[in-house]
Amino acid sequence: MEKTFVIEGNYYGDKTFPSLNNLLAEFGKNPRAGGRMKKTYQDIACIHARRDLKGYKAQCPIKLLYVLVEPSRGHKRDISNVLSFAMKVIEDALQKIGVIENDDPAHVTGFEYRFEYGTQPRIEVTIIEQGGTDECLK
Repeated sequence: MEKTFVIEGNYYGDKTFPSLNNLLAEFGKNPRAGGRMKKTYQDIACIHARRDLKGYKAQCPIKLLYVLVEPSRGHKRDISNVLSFAMKVIEDALQKIGVIENDDPAHVTGFEYRFEYGTQPRIEVTIIEQGGTDECLK
């Protein structure tokens, strides 16, 4: 089974999410500022996941496919920094809203990503359940 949700829009300047470097800079200013930034973007991910997944709960371990679309103009950010921050807050959000029980390797078996440039910044996340019903966790 596959389910997809999309975090669309500009929540960080002309981008959807900040990068890991932006988070580290906030923590450098004040540990609470970094914590607030992480919580803010986790809440954004929760809102979009709840909207699109409509109460879905994974019954088997999952693999995640991330498609990150960045603005095509201006400075191109380091892919690993953008992906690292997005993965952390999105997986925490999926755990918070109950889509997954935990974000450990028993529940999230891996991920793939694509990085693209376009005019409408967004992060598309596809949840792919691994295995059949006999192999499920519950």
